[in-house]
Amino acid sequence: MASQMQRLVLMTILALVLINLPGRAEDKKQEIDKPVTTIKQLLSQAQIQITNVKLQTTDKGIEIILETNQGEKLRPVNKSEGNVYLVEIPNAQLTQEFRQENPASGITLVTVSNSDVNTIRVAVTGETKLPQVELFDSDEGLIFGVEVAASSVSPPPQPETQQPQTEQPSAEVDEPIELVVTATRTEEDITNIPRSVTVITREEIEKQSAISNDLGDILGRTVPGLGPPNSLNRAGNAQTLRGRPVSILIDGVPQQGNSFVNTQLEYISPDAIERIEVVRGPTAVFGQGASGGVINIITRKPTEGFTSTAQVGVSAAAGGDAFLGENSFGNYLQYGFSGKDGIFDYVFSLSRNSVGGFFDADGSRIPSNNATSDDTVSTNVLGKIGIDIGEQQRLQFSVNRGNNSRKIKFIADPITRTIPGLQTTRALRENQVYEGTDAPRITSTSVNLNYTNDAVFGSKLQAQAYYRSSEELGVGRDDRGRFADAINRFRSEEEAFGGRLQIQTPLSTSVSLLWGADYEKQQEGDTRQEIFDPVAFDASNNNRRILRKIGEQVYYPAFDLSSLGFFAQAQWDVSEQLILSGGVRHERFNFSVNEFTPLLDNNFDPYVGPSVAGSELDFSDTVFNAGSVYKITPTVSVFANFAQGYSVPQLFRVLNFLPPGFTIDRDVRFLQPQKIDNYEIGVRGNWNNLQATLAGFFNYSALGLSSRGLPDGTIQYIRAPQRNYGIEATLDWQATANWKLGTGLTWTEGEDDQNEDGDFNALRTLEVQPLKLTAYVENQTTPGWRNRLQLLYVGNRDRGFEAGSDFVTIKDYLVVDYISSFQIGSGNLEVGIQNLFNNKYSSVFSQAGGGLDELLNNLEQGRSLRVNYRISW
Repeated sequence: MASQMQRLVLMTILALVLINLPGRAEDKKQEIDKPVTTIKQLLSQAQIQITNVKLQTTDKGIEIILETNQGEKLRPVNKSEGNVYLVEIPNAQLTQEFRQENPASGITLVTVSNSDVNTIRVAVTGETKLPQVELFDSDEGLIFGVEVAASSVSPPPQPETQQPQTEQPSAEVDEPIELVVTATRTEEDITNIPRSVTVITREEIEKQSAISNDLGDILGRTVPGLGPPNSLNRAGNAQTLRGRPVSILIDGVPQQGNSFVNTQLEYISPDAIERIEVVRGPTAVFGQGASGGVINIITRKPTEGFTSTAQVGVSAAAGGDAFLGENSFGNYLQYGFSGKDGIFDYVFSLSRNSVGGFFDADGSRIPSNNATSDDTVSTNVLGKIGIDIGEQQRLQFSVNRGNNSRKIKFIADPITRTIPGLQTTRALRENQVYEGTDAPRITSTSVNLNYTNDAVFGSKLQAQAYYRSSEELGVGRDDRGRFADAINRFRSEEEAFGGRLQIQTPLSTSVSLLWGADYEKQQEGDTRQEIFDPVAFDASNNNRRILRKIGEQVYYPAFDLSSLGFFAQAQWDVSEQLILSGGVRHERFNFSVNEFTPLLDNNFDPYVGPSVAGSELDFSDTVFNAGSVYKITPTVSVFANFAQGYSVPQLFRVLNFLPPGFTIDRDVRFLQPQKIDNYEIGVRGNWNNLQATLAGFFNYSALGLSSRGLPDGTIQYIRAPQRNYGIEATLDWQATANWKLGTGLTWTEGEDDQNEDGDFNALRTLEVQPLKLTAYVENQTTPGWRNRLQLLYVGNRDRGFEAGSDFVTIKDYLVVDYISSFQIGSGNLEVGIQNLFNNKYSSVFSQAGGGLDELLNNLEQGRSLRVNYRISW
């Protein structure tokens, strides 16, 4: 009954969409006039038209007047950052865009532009600090009163300089300075950062959410250097950044420990995110874990007035024999609110995502191998409360809770392993029932307390304390006859607490120093292998397959890992063209583990040697970084960067499969942190309607961590010299007011020297992904209708196979997606079609993993349809 209702809702929404689509055939012009008129009527009812923008001086400063006869209905949403007063006004549209440079001393730029088809953006950029702005309603419209020193108010600009740029598209209106915090831990203009940084805005997150609510998929499509989307196998193989592990942060708080759990992108819903900042390449600024780079997820910010948001969505398969099949239906619900009341502000977001079954291009069911893909129900709760203590201090408390639970209805058919030749996994219906333990799930909790003070002896102070925990229960598998030789699954958990302190001290008008300390203590619990009763399993049937827990054994031992880092980072604005930066960080690690007995030895036979004595180890090192940005012209700049990273490898990888007689003190090489030297050079161009970047990188570690698959399905981890290198490029062009095009290219390679004889061989594809090419074309078809076509191409790779690190060559594939957004009433209806042409393919991760174990060799989803309605009020 539920699936029939979902199907009815989806068909009703699609019918509404089709009714309102503008036609194209000339011989049907008379017939299509009516639906086009209907859209225009809806727009006119929902939108408030701003007929003109004026800027005039007052005795206190300047006033920006949005002329309309409905000024009292305009509801600005505050999104100010750094020295930019920024508001967005929903349900409004600007007839002509406005831009004025230096209207008064202390104010460098005022812009009023259309952020999208339903939103106006007003930005006032202060020269050194955030402008003070008050809002007033009048008969003229909405007035922004900007206060500056009376003596600094400039004369009104001449009429000709006030005229809007009516002949140019909106893309040519200069946007406010884009500030990022992740690369330097302070707010910084992205053009002043001497390394590659990508910012995924709220608008881009919403676009990509129209085809997938999976955060890993969104990042895989939008971030250069990051592995392509990997929704089916993420729990076993995390996407790498430039071929190395990436550190996941939420509001600056590290989310991953050193355990078997590597599904941190499942911890938060896209609708709880304001933006995502990605710093590519190892960095010592954030310390432990960032050997490949940092993905900092920044949560939603409070609005100036009380604002609610809601979203409802339906998804289903739309390819092959599974077209709108009842088992493929999923649904998405979200509600949130935010606002400010006096000195208090708040944000709350609650979402529930129910994912149906996955089907390939032929309509056949796809089995999956982890707890994060099909037949799951994910919930996410984000809560934030902030208090402004005067004008200079702020205290903020936030909690993020995620839960991903799954009912297993289909598994990968074990018979696939017995068929000669490389096979694609087949789905076997098996309703798993867990007894004596819980069903597969992933849970996470993060608590964050943040204090800022902008006036501590002339410096800005930020202090942060946090706690996090996570647990993962995997999917039961029949591994009898293989190295595990049991019906089993993994269960792992970890928790951590820590703190960060940083102080930004201006040394002069052109030199600033950031200094501070970070501390974290991780407590990794035993990664256990739960064992299920084979008699009960075999006696049950696929309609109710019993997994009755009869015992468990330690697969990886529990251990503690603490880290303490001290850092100092300086920046010198030598001139308007040249910026220099550099810093140092000293990192100390303490590792301790109690006595344990490995489950298997280095030949993957049952371990029969003496137990490994408990021990405690200390590691420390000092790393440096230096970078420069030179602005050749106001629109073109080059940058160069040298940065070292120092982080402990994933210790669970080296605390099993140990040779008899292994001791931690003697064989410390297995556990030593890796130090990475990274070199990067690049160029940026930012013209009125064209943006381009090009960067090349090379990094080297004398003691890297890589892996090799063995024919029996096990993994061997290797500590050896490792080098990675590659090229990344992006190009975005706003061709006209209504057309946008863009592309991105990533090529990465990686090698290691296992014998340390100078002969480097290619890493396996699960660590270094093949060439990735993305492209898009976007059209504002009508004022209330936007369309986007985007593609993802992943190239082939045979270097790993030739080197013996892969068991198969990797075949290329192409996926095309379509996204359409309609303004209906005061909300937006989004229609997304993933894999538009119903291409039949296997992802990089399925191909590479399938060479090791055919049960991982899945086909990806065929065409799938997603319809969302999103509204704010």
